Amino acid sequence: MGEVKFHFSDARIWRYMVASIEKIIDEGVFIASPEGLSLRAMDTSRVVMVDLFYPASSFIDYNVEEEREFGVSFGILAKILRRARKDDELVIIVDESRVTIKLKSRGERTFRIPQALLTYEKLPEPKIQFTVKAKMLGSTFREVVKDIELLSESVTLRASESTLYMVGRSDIASIEAELSIERGALIDLIVDSQDQATYSIEYFTQMASAAQAADSVTLQYSEDAPARVDFEYLGGGRLTFYVSPRIE
Repeated sequence: MGEVKFHFSDARIWRYMVASIEKIIDEGVFIASPEGLSLRAMDTSRVVMVDLFYPASSFIDYNVEEEREFGVSFGILAKILRRARKDDELVIIVDESRVTIKLKSRGERTFRIPQALLTYEKLPEPKIQFTVKAKMLGSTFREVVKDIELLSESVTLRASESTLYMVGRSDIASIEAELSIERGALIDLIVDSQDQATYSIEYFTQMASAAQAADSVTLQYSEDAPARVDFEYLGGGRLTFYVSPRIE
C-alpha cells in the first residue's frame, strides 16, 4: 500500500477534538475510506463510546483511493496538536509504518510518530430511542459543565416543554442550570417525554475541550439510557460521545 494524505484547513479543530478523545481512550484506529475519515472506539471501562467522522469533502486534499486503517496513540497526537496555532493548517501523511504530522502556516513544522499496532474492533452504532434533544452553542455547554463540576460528581438531566435543566448536587451544595430557547441558551429543544437521567460529570468534563471549536453541541438522552452528545464542526465534521447512565 502507498501513503495516504489528509490536508485540513484549521489544525485547531483537530487539536480540540483530540484533546477530548485523549482523555477517554489511550489509543485508537482511524479508518480512512474514500467517503471520509472515521474512528469508533470504547474506553477501557466500556462506559463511553467515541464516534468521529469527517467527510472527504471537508479536506483541502484527501488522497484515499481504498479503505486504510492506521493506529495512533492519542497521548502523543494530543501533545503534537497542542502546538497548533491560530492560522495553522494540518497535514497528516500515513505510510506503512509511521504517521507524519505537519503544521503549516508561514512556516512548516513536521512531526513523525510510529503507527500504533492495534487490533481494530468493529463496533456497531448504538440504537437508542431518545426522548429529549437539546441543541446549544459549544460555549454554553462548556460553561454549564464547568459550573456543575465545581460542586458535583454527577449531572442530572431533565426537561420541560421549553427548558432543559442540568443539575448537580453534593452533600453540602447544589447547582441548577436552566437552558431555554426564549433566553437564548438553546438553539433548539425537542421533548417527547419529560424523562430524567443521571450521568457522571467526569465524562462531560472530558468532552468539554471538544466544544471549544464546535459550531454547536446537541445533547440527547432518555431515562435509564446512554446519553448522546454530538459536536458539529466546520465542513460537516462530527464527534459523538455515548455515555452510559450513572448507577447509584
